[in-house]
Amino acid sequence: MNVASAIRSLFLQLISLTAITLAAQVFIVPWDTASFGPDGPWQAVKITLGGNDSTKYINFQNVTEVSVYPGGSWSSNTFTKAACEEYPDSLCGAGGTWDPDPDQLLDQKIQFREPWVIDESGLNVPDMRHIALGLTIGGKTVWNATLGTFDTGNITYPNGRVGGIPLGQLSLGATKETAQEFTTSDLSADAIKASMFAGQLYKDKEIPSYSYGLHIGSAAFNYPGSLAFGGYNKGRVIGPVISFVNDTWIDLLDIGIGVEFGASPFSFDAKDNLLSTEQTKAKHNALSPYISLPRKTCDNIAKLLPVTYDSDLKYYLWDVNDPLYSKIVSSPAFLSFKFAPAAGESDNVAIKVPFALLNLTLEHPITDSPRQYFPCVPYEGSPVLGRAFLQAAFLGRNWNSGMSWLAQAPGPGAVREGLGEQYVDIADADKIIEGFQGQSLFNQSWQGHWSIIASKSTSDKPEETKDTQPQDAKSPDASEGHDSEGLSTGAKAGIGVGAAVGAAVLVGLSIWFWRRWSTAQKGSTATLSRRDEKFSDQINPQGYDTGTNEHRYELPEHVSVEPVEVPDTNVPYTRS
Repeated sequence: MNVASAIRSLFLQLISLTAITLAAQVFIVPWDTASFGPDGPWQAVKITLGGNDSTKYINFQNVTEVSVYPGGSWSSNTFTKAACEEYPDSLCGAGGTWDPDPDQLLDQKIQFREPWVIDESGLNVPDMRHIALGLTIGGKTVWNATLGTFDTGNITYPNGRVGGIPLGQLSLGATKETAQEFTTSDLSADAIKASMFAGQLYKDKEIPSYSYGLHIGSAAFNYPGSLAFGGYNKGRVIGPVISFVNDTWIDLLDIGIGVEFGASPFSFDAKDNLLSTEQTKAKHNALSPYISLPRKTCDNIAKLLPVTYDSDLKYYLWDVNDPLYSKIVSSPAFLSFKFAPAAGESDNVAIKVPFALLNLTLEHPITDSPRQYFPCVPYEGSPVLGRAFLQAAFLGRNWNSGMSWLAQAPGPGAVREGLGEQYVDIADADKIIEGFQGQSLFNQSWQGHWSIIASKSTSDKPEETKDTQPQDAKSPDASEGHDSEGLSTGAKAGIGVGAAVGAAVLVGLSIWFWRRWSTAQKGSTATLSRRDEKFSDQINPQGYDTGTNEHRYELPEHVSVEPVEVPDTNVPYTRS
């Protein structure tokens, strides 16, 4: 290769790298490591509120970081310290409060106020003010974001006790609108547009679609949640994936009890027809903590469990002294929710919620001392599948295509990342997304986190599925056509640099490529090993084969290779 060809090759590679750097990518929302009650524990995401000057770095302005629950639509809502003054002994403001900077509020022209009510969770905010200020997530700021703030509000729990609101909420978007429009008069020209976070990222072409993918994980199992805008984490999705048009409602066909593997802790192996009504519309709501169902349905389930309905608390409490209690909540037993078939499928789809995830804790102000409860809460309205259900379910939505998705989420896995992190773009017009396929994946993802009850059937199974300790479980096989998609987390981080930093990187790469070409001209060599042959007995860090057909070529991890110049081959040959 001559110098001209080398330079041309170098610049082609740099142009390619620049295109990748500037391409729209999945936006990953960071989660708080803390957990929250008083009816969880639950996990939350971290956001920063405030700022109105886009010419100044956000951290140089008066801003506040808080933890909020992901869920809901339109505005992202939080509250001030004043909202907690009436509830000093509750968990009010556990995720943080935000008092907007008075100077930043001076230019606020939005006059719209409204109540914020979530009936199934008892949340009541009589007067919420809408404002447009900065919303920052993971270092990315959306200016003039649609925000709700209030000075009074509370939660009335099923037993009638009233407490302050622990956390606010982060909106996941709304319809096809990327911004919420507020009018200040009868003139449309006076309208004020306040952006939704994901909507603005999509409008700025920073994410490939106006969409989200959510799995809230489990605080009790130290299993972090996953929220992405413009894509989803495929490692949190076990197919088949249910597609439905409505953004909140889905047809619930039945509720049952089953056991994923091994013997049953019950006197039966499976029980169906526990839903007291026929097929019904159910609403998913990540802002509600419970599984809210008709009283008769809760009773149908409760009579099969070591739980009692406390008429004072208005909750079903686990009998922790009953030997069956610990046996059930540590076993592969689950509560199943059956939905209509996924697109192109004929079989109903069951989302399995292990009883291990339904062993939750009530705290003050609901109870005077911690109590373990089963989160089926009698409710007169349509069924609501809240956070208790969503611990075991993946939820997604493409606002532009008008399609929502629901699927089984895996257990924590060997390193508490489900089936491993694999973020996949959702295209603008996508109506279908894919998860990993495999009937054994759910059981494998829970290995080491539940205790299998021995039976003759389990002794006939492969040894790896009998072991209750974390193992390197096998995952979707590439030979079955389950190809991996999307970029790894490391790749996402690598290509997520800004334009300014990217320029510096390009300069560094130019020098590196030039030195590499120069060294190659001198004959420097290094032997590359093919990973799938060299390390055929190893799998990826998550403990699951991602099912890819691609081969990676890299140096062995324990070898550090420095450039070595070979002897000069131009020494004149001398006959001896």
